Amino acid sequence: MTGDTEIEPWILLTNDDGVDSPALPPLLTALRSLGPIRAVLPAREYSWSSKTLSRFANLRLQEAAHLGDGVHTIDGSPADCANVGIHHLSQIPPRLVVSGVNIGENAGLALTLSSGTVGAAIEASLSNVPAVAFSVRLTPEAYHGWCERRDPAPLAPIWASAAAIAREITDEIIRGGLPSEARLVSVNIPQDASLATTRVLTRLSETSYGSFFRRAEDGTFTHHYNGQTRASADPSGDVDVLEAGSVSITGLRLQLHTTPSAADRARFERV
Repeated sequence: MTGDTEIEPWILLTNDDGVDSPALPPLLTALRSLGPIRAVLPAREYSWSSKTLSRFANLRLQEAAHLGDGVHTIDGSPADCANVGIHHLSQIPPRLVVSGVNIGENAGLALTLSSGTVGAAIEASLSNVPAVAFSVRLTPEAYHGWCERRDPAPLAPIWASAAAIAREITDEIIRGGLPSEARLVSVNIPQDASLATTRVLTRLSETSYGSFFRRAEDGTFTHHYNGQTRASADPSGDVDVLEAGSVSITGLRLQLHTTPSAADRARFERV
């Protein structure tokens, strides 16, 4: 433990956009009004990392003093950050893990399974700590503008609003717990959302994507994401609700198994 002997309930914060994310400072400020915050953040961007853990690396915990007390980085994945933070920052585990705010949406099955932001929340859930992942859906123009220029100023109002929404939802989870049957929650926020924006409890939309790569002139394959497709429209799905301009709140659980039928048992089982 790096920790101490305090027993006051605390929140662990992480993300997948790294310690330099422009969405991080306003979220830290907002969450600190709810109680003690500690953070373990990737030292660099770790998008699309899902729940990967660094099996063959030695991770060094370092302070990020410019972001205030209790903020650390490791050169690892969001799931690494969640695991280290839960098990090595204090003698007691956090009451909640907050992951985000992600620069870009994580709605739909395909993005949810690929997201480092959600991956950190899943890692927390596997350690029996409730978790919530926050993401913001940007317009293509806003997203590509950030990726090309890395200028935080144009999107600053978005991160301030997202932090305020995240604080309210986090406060509700602290006070009343996660939604029924949920082990974690994925929240997707429209770019223009405010505290007055409608919030809807949703289910995960069935989505997929095709090739994630394109062949370069030298014969190698490079990232080329063309977006995800829905199996069908679903008014209760997180993608549809987000596209309609509402905040989507999706409770998730980690029970991935199916219930075998009698025919399945006859085909596969041997007794």
